[in-house]
Amino acid sequence: MKAIVVHKPGDSSEMKYEEIPIPEPGEREALVKNHICGINYLDVYLRDGTFPTPKMPAVAGVEGAGVVEKLGPGAVGVATGDHVAYFHVGSGSYAEYSVVPVEKLVKVPSNISFEQAATSMIQGLTAHYLTHSCYPVGPGTKVLVHAAAGGTGSLICQVAKNAGAYVIGTTSTEEKAAKAKACGADEVILYSKKDFVQEVNSLTYGGGVNVVYDGVGKATFDKGFNCLATRGTMVLFGGASGYPESLDLSLLSCGSRSLVHPKLFDYVSTPEELKTRADDVFKWITEGKIKVGDFTVLPLSEARKAHDMLEGKKTTGKVLLKP
Repeated sequence: MKAIVVHKPGDSSEMKYEEIPIPEPGEREALVKNHICGINYLDVYLRDGTFPTPKMPAVAGVEGAGVVEKLGPGAVGVATGDHVAYFHVGSGSYAEYSVVPVEKLVKVPSNISFEQAATSMIQGLTAHYLTHSCYPVGPGTKVLVHAAAGGTGSLICQVAKNAGAYVIGTTSTEEKAAKAKACGADEVILYSKKDFVQEVNSLTYGGGVNVVYDGVGKATFDKGFNCLATRGTMVLFGGASGYPESLDLSLLSCGSRSLVHPKLFDYVSTPEELKTRADDVFKWITEGKIKVGDFTVLPLSEARKAHDMLEGKKTTGKVLLKP
């Protein structure tokens, strides 16, 4: 089969399009024929060594959607032919086939496309747990979403708006601002032209927002605290610009603010929780409450280009690879 193999940590040039054997499913595992592979910043961190990987060379990718081709011993809960989606470190989703533990698979309804299913995994589930569990939003909640036109940011905007929140987004261009607006942002700040702290405080009449959802990290983190209301919460869930090197505790003590640095894995730690969140996301898509359709689909062989686009902030929506 064809796969993208990373032989050593480094930039996107370390990803090689190669022919490797189709893996065999082991105990409680399934062989999935991937129809779509998801691209995420987690893949970049695993590729460049920011996050450690068990070993290299390794097939890149942690997220995909496809059809169950074969089951290993003791694998229950899914059947051959089922449409499934997954995210799992070690699955090697940038490939024609991946072996995935069955407890990491979710069944995909027939009216959900493979593209929508893959997007529902890391990005959809992240939007769910951030807005429902990490800092639950509701009517009147004031929310700031950085990178509001990105794959995750645009979903956070939609879910928060559906819950009744007042949503402020930040983006870099007019084109991305239009996308964020279409995804439910009440106001969008072009951080490339205006200081987002001043703009947020102006929009909230100096009161600030209740929660900041920050997947950008280093470039926005410290300043973001100056947008928070008293007892507001900073949610740092990613580091597209790098992670902050340290935390000045005075940022928290002023206004009794809180900081949460969550990981998706901890919010889908059981098959039951994974299924519940995934089913909610699939239901929202089916009912038209969220739109998951802004895809950039590239051939599997162009994985390097996809990573360069993502790291260069040249994307909106979800970037996908097609084997």
